[in-house]
Amino acid sequence: MFDRDLLLSHGFVQGRRLALDIAEAALEAVDPRRAVLEQLTLDGCLLSLAGGPEDVVYDLDEFERVFVLGAGKATYSQAVAVEELLGERITDGFISVKKGELTPLIEALGSLSRIRVAESAHPVPDETSYAAGLAVISLAEQAGPRDLVLCLMSGGVSAQVIAPVSGVSVEDKAVVNHLLVRSGAEVTDIMTVRRHLSQIKGGRLLQRLRPATVLALTVSDEKTDSMEWNTDWTSPDSTTAADAVAILHRFELWGRVPGPVRATLERTPSGDAPRCAPDMARVHNHMLVRTRTLAEAAVRRAAELGLSPLLLTTLLSGESREVGRALVSVARETLSSGSPVGVPCALVATGETAVRLRSEPLGEGGANQELALGACLDLTPHAPVAVLALDSDGTDGPTYIAGALTDGTTPVRAKSVGADLVHALDVHDVSRVLREVGDAVITGPTGTNVNDIVVIVVAPLGTILFT
Repeated sequence: MFDRDLLLSHGFVQGRRLALDIAEAALEAVDPRRAVLEQLTLDGCLLSLAGGPEDVVYDLDEFERVFVLGAGKATYSQAVAVEELLGERITDGFISVKKGELTPLIEALGSLSRIRVAESAHPVPDETSYAAGLAVISLAEQAGPRDLVLCLMSGGVSAQVIAPVSGVSVEDKAVVNHLLVRSGAEVTDIMTVRRHLSQIKGGRLLQRLRPATVLALTVSDEKTDSMEWNTDWTSPDSTTAADAVAILHRFELWGRVPGPVRATLERTPSGDAPRCAPDMARVHNHMLVRTRTLAEAAVRRAAELGLSPLLLTTLLSGESREVGRALVSVARETLSSGSPVGVPCALVATGETAVRLRSEPLGEGGANQELALGACLDLTPHAPVAVLALDSDGTDGPTYIAGALTDGTTPVRAKSVGADLVHALDVHDVSRVLREVGDAVITGPTGTNVNDIVVIVVAPLGTILFT
């Protein structure tokens, strides 16, 4: 998964190797394909789902047809497992994957034969996202009272599949997304705005699926593992248009979004009751993989490697570069005082930080790359600390880089190639520097998507290996 030869050719090699081992084990623990096959079983005609508060059983002989719908960066893995399980029982299906990822996913997981696949844009939607939305709606509207529909969702679904409300164009949606993803807003804030401009988000797809039976399977990409935010097509909307308006004002975007967007949000009923309250009697939402599993697996692996693990948080948030500095200050404290944990140790955090672009960037980068670079600025060249920040889906921001692995030698190596890390962070041009110094972590699509993970390995002074 990782290019270990490059990443371990320099710096604090001992800590780097341990950080990669921990992250690899964490990613393996949140494999969607395995989760489907462990929690969904077929015995004759009985399809059983385990792993939730109650077991659910469907007699497939009672259904005329089985449809599969899905989108998101972990959905292809889910679809592969569903096809393995149900095979020719699937009547038709459609899923959308992120642009540029279909070929590597097929190479890693194999092709789908019963479920159609299209590529669409993320994080800013375009016409391919709209085409995917039309395909989802078309298939949903075919479902009848004796049909079972499996909805496969994961992070990325909101941009990869769009169906704008009347009066809002694809271009309008793209502008809104572009502004929001650069504003530093939390993902739930972004989703709140987008769902009030959509015909399918916030449970609105259920209006198209009624009266079919619906089983929604999701891979969580939201810090609190809230079912509502992770099953956006099939969970009732608890937000209002007024909430969306308030978010746009909070991030100083109200005057910058297109006029049709403002008009739509202003004329939408904005009382306490959500605009859409779908009938949930024939709907079951189930979380296959939780974000917390990522952190728990990292902690277990750290202990197996002989490190004292400390889970700092599963709710990581804030400006990426500053979060990196805050996290590495804890690592420095462990070296200085042995508190809050003795060395050797591994500090683990999961969640999602953000980069607020106050000016047009001059290059490319992502939240995890900026976090790891911000962290290494406060390390001396011989500090026995390695910082790995990784987006679990393999693409950090709009780049093909998954994240970064840095240490106190990173600024020295950057200077040797004529790069100024502080300037790179200021203009958000960090990917180029990370590639030049060999600290860019490139995995390709991982097939999963469960928030970001930060692993900081700290070894005792005087017992370290540098290259």
